[in-house]
Amino acid sequence: MQPQPQSGSGTTRELASDAKHMGESALNRVHSEIDARKDGAASQARSVSSAMDRAAGNLDDGAPDWFKSALQKGAQQVQRFADTIERKDSRQLFQEISDFARQSPGTFLVGCAAAGFAAARIAKAGSEAPDPAGGMSSTGSAMGSSHGAPSSAGQQAYESSYPAGQQFNPGAATRGEFA
Repeated sequence: MQPQPQSGSGTTRELASDAKHMGESALNRVHSEIDARKDGAASQARSVSSAMDRAAGNLDDGAPDWFKSALQKGAQQVQRFADTIERKDSRQLFQEISDFARQSPGTFLVGCAAAGFAAARIAKAGSEAPDPAGGMSSTGSAMGSSHGAPSSAGQQAYESSYPAGQQFNPGAATRGEFA
């Protein structure tokens, strides 16, 4: 009698186990990378806190009190954030962020949007170095035009995309006229 071939369930269990192991390994690597970089993040947060505190102290006497108070409170919050980053590991931080998101989803989303906006502005500012020709670099947004108007290269590409004598008619497609 020949042995029965092994069922697919053993292979499935082995693949599931391998996938789980790989996932845990990747998560551990992410946490170790975050833990290795959190001191730098805490230092940057302390720098921001210090700058906010100096800005509040350097306001002239004509500045509204509420504005000075807001800067000082913001500096204190950023300082507390830096302290939290320094004393907790990445797993604890993720748990706190998750708890906060569950308790205050609106505030969490607003904070995420603000952080994303700030990151985009920083990235955009870093990529828009002026080139010697007087325009923006090729990664910038000017691209040889002003205020979002199409550049001459863009206009040429648009015009050459239709056969001679034909022009784009956006209403034709909605009416079923494709000729």
